[in-house]
Amino acid sequence: MAKEKTLLLLFIIGSIFLCACSGKVLSKTDGTSAAVSYADDAKNKPEYETNSPEHAAECVMSSLKSLDLDTFNEYTDNYVSTTRNWIGIPIAKQYRVFNELLQPSLIKGKHYRRNFRLSQKLTQNLSWEITDVRGSGKKAEIDMNITNIDLSMATANYTVFLLENMAQSNGTGLGALMKDMSDLNRDMEGFLSIIDSMDSDNTCTLSVTLSAFQEDGKWKLHISDEFINAFMGNIDSQEYPEEIMLKIKALEKEIEKNAEEWAEGLFD
Repeated sequence: MAKEKTLLLLFIIGSIFLCACSGKVLSKTDGTSAAVSYADDAKNKPEYETNSPEHAAECVMSSLKSLDLDTFNEYTDNYVSTTRNWIGIPIAKQYRVFNELLQPSLIKGKHYRRNFRLSQKLTQNLSWEITDVRGSGKKAEIDMNITNIDLSMATANYTVFLLENMAQSNGTGLGALMKDMSDLNRDMEGFLSIIDSMDSDNTCTLSVTLSAFQEDGKWKLHISDEFINAFMGNIDSQEYPEEIMLKIKALEKEIEKNAEEWAEGLFD
């Protein structure tokens, strides 16, 4: 059951967000520029300066930092498909990331505001450096170093928090597990508080190679799983410090013991 709980954590976090010339590019950004600045610059510059893989990459990263999802979608293949009802009105859309924030809705309720706040936390400390661009024709590869707060530690500490709560639960049966899942789905405040408590100097830098392509004459970036993990601070990593791994294993054994005792009680 502990493993199911850990997988649930990753699923919920994932659902909120749930990837011509070659040569050296000396483009380094501290992440302070807003995405809109790149869009405004494009209006005042010749096309050859703005319609390029480098410009698309800068727009994508800047829009991530400011959580400008319109610009992010404009320069990526984030959009996948739309589901419509029988009269053709969109009722759901599928995106590779930030799916929960991009659903068609006239009312932005509590659920949306919570997800938006969490998404801001995960991207507000981004910085990046484009180190190389290679390609020809309508395809290119962009090498980039992406730096963010090391969110693998946030997921590690939150996993421990969840397992501790589960080990101390009054029930260990299926009903208790489903209640734990429901409680987690409704409340991410614990995860947000862990992120808030992290030292801003506790960062990680991941080197990734992004695929760029031209669509209708415009350069866009492919949203890969590797890219998502990089700009979300290595959040998918499960390579935790040894002391945390030992704590997780001990909690898993305790939960498994409780589950065995519960199962035995069914036949007494």
